[in-house]
Amino acid sequence: MKKAEIVADQIEQTIVGQRWEPGELFGSEVELIARYGVSRAVFREAVRLLEHHGLAEMRRGLHGGLFIRQPDPQPVAKAMAVYLDFEKVEPRQLEDARLAIELFCAERVAARISEDEVSEIRAYLADESTLAASGEGRRLYDFHVLVARLTGNPALHLFVQTLTDLTVRQPARERTRLSMDDVHTAHVKIAEAIIARDGALARHRMMTHLENVAASGIRRPSRPSALRAEGRDEERGEERGEERSALRRKT
Repeated sequence: MKKAEIVADQIEQTIVGQRWEPGELFGSEVELIARYGVSRAVFREAVRLLEHHGLAEMRRGLHGGLFIRQPDPQPVAKAMAVYLDFEKVEPRQLEDARLAIELFCAERVAARISEDEVSEIRAYLADESTLAASGEGRRLYDFHVLVARLTGNPALHLFVQTLTDLTVRQPARERTRLSMDDVHTAHVKIAEAIIARDGALARHRMMTHLENVAASGIRRPSRPSALRAEGRDEERGEERGEERSALRRKT
């Protein structure tokens, strides 16, 4: 490893190991050069690595120095998705991974959800209803990222961000039937089970939703309102049967 990489790694380990908080001053440039015993050129290269990782940033001026930042998981998730895309991950493999992780996420959130988180889910669904009506299909995957974040497990949050980003990148299927309204309705049902703290039902509804999306894909709403209403009636019948099965398993 280069000297700059070694210094950057040492600083990262110190920040994480000592639990430095975002916004705190880690040290001035002069102090840190002396502390790590390197040249200014090496130290500045180390800072560039830290900034690239999103863990710290150098601010210039009288009260400047190296300040701690909150890393953004989005670029990391994007890089992981690009790697898996390059490795030609198959749609079935992606679906299996999502099922394995997201069923657990739904059940976990149902077991630990707070009143503030209930309000956050409800506010999100209100916004999602508007997005579905406007045709913002990509944003509908944000619900799954929200559920993963509410587990309180950063690893699950990152993995679901990666998998949903890769799902969006997958080529559109030739035959699709799920409208955005269908997807939003499924999210509402999953959320209702989570808010009711019914982990088994939340898990079942998440499984049904992911399997439906995998089998059918998502398309922009184009059916007349009458057909959409007919689809709702059919879906309610299916839901009643699914819930009876889930409750039997639970008991």
